[in-house]
Amino acid sequence: MRKLSPDLLKDLEEFASLMFSLEEISLIIETDLNDLRQAVHDPGSDAYKAFRKGRLQREAEVRNSIFTLAKNGSSPAQLSALKLIENAKMDDV
Repeated sequence: MRKLSPDLLKDLEEFASLMFSLEEISLIIETDLNDLRQAVHDPGSDAYKAFRKGRLQREAEVRNSIFTLAKNGSSPAQLSALKLIENAKMDDV
């Protein structure tokens, strides 16, 4: 795969944060799907880092919202927060 320019890496990060699929992202940034898939699965690549960063930043925003809603008394959010807490504890073991 051709090395993605800094601008394309930024686009990859943004589209990943918006939860577009790899196929959709490859169409938007006009790159080969198989090359993109290979790059985002290579932990040493800049594409991997940009993709994961986008996904994780959005997940962090959603989790932040869940905890805020839970603290404000939302029962569904409290259940989601408890599940996140339990999963984190299991990962720590």
